[in-house]
Amino acid sequence: MKFTPSEIKGNVNISPVSPVKVFFELVIKILGLLLAAYILLGFAVDYIAPRVSIHTERKLGKLLSAEFEKEARTPVESRLQQIVDELVKKSQSLTPFTYKVYVEESKKINAFALPGGSIVVFSALLKKADSKNELAMVLAHELGHFYHRDHLRGLGRGLVFLLISSVLFGGDSSVNKVINNALTNAQMSFSRAQEKAADLYALDLLNKTYGGVAGAVDFFEKMSRKEKWWPVFYIFSSHPYPKSRVMALEEAIKIKGYPVGQKMPNLAIDGVQ
Repeated sequence: MKFTPSEIKGNVNISPVSPVKVFFELVIKILGLLLAAYILLGFAVDYIAPRVSIHTERKLGKLLSAEFEKEARTPVESRLQQIVDELVKKSQSLTPFTYKVYVEESKKINAFALPGGSIVVFSALLKKADSKNELAMVLAHELGHFYHRDHLRGLGRGLVFLLISSVLFGGDSSVNKVINNALTNAQMSFSRAQEKAADLYALDLLNKTYGGVAGAVDFFEKMSRKEKWWPVFYIFSSHPYPKSRVMALEEAIKIKGYPVGQKMPNLAIDGVQ
């Protein structure tokens, strides 16, 4: 019998599909699952946030604001606190927290709300405000986030983002790092709709408190003049394009018929370097 070797048409040890292709398909599937999880968890956060009890929020706020507590209040913080107290007194819709202002040294022009009634204002923002009215608008805006409970939604989505990031990249799991990162994400996670709603709330509160909305758009106008990015770059931004924000505020003032009133000097920045 004569042996005739046959050609081997396949090899079980060699995949007919490129391993690079398999890798990228796997990565895409994993990212798809994580994106779906982020969206679903985000919806869950939006559902749960408005239902968090005041008692629970107070306890959470005490934890998150601990790093901003000082032995004594600075004169600047006391003056800002007076503005907040004036605004809160005229508001009949805010959650009954003890609203407290903290000033944090930073070159960033920003302010943000923490659960439980704390507002953190960066020192650079104070230097940009030329009147008490401008500061009142910024603080009233943050109170608007409290009214809509946006800060809880932002913090919740920040924690969801951290959870997914840790799955993807790992990293330090210490409690302090998680909290700090959560705060950073919470500051930046408000949607344009939430920012607009907070602006409209602030306008109404300014009018109730001071009998007019003088200076309400001044701060945002200054920010718009320094804006170097084109509007297209704000497509994926949580904050609206500064010039569009000013236009929306001016339009709301006309529609509501708010009186202008008078501007007041900014006494809160004395001693701020």
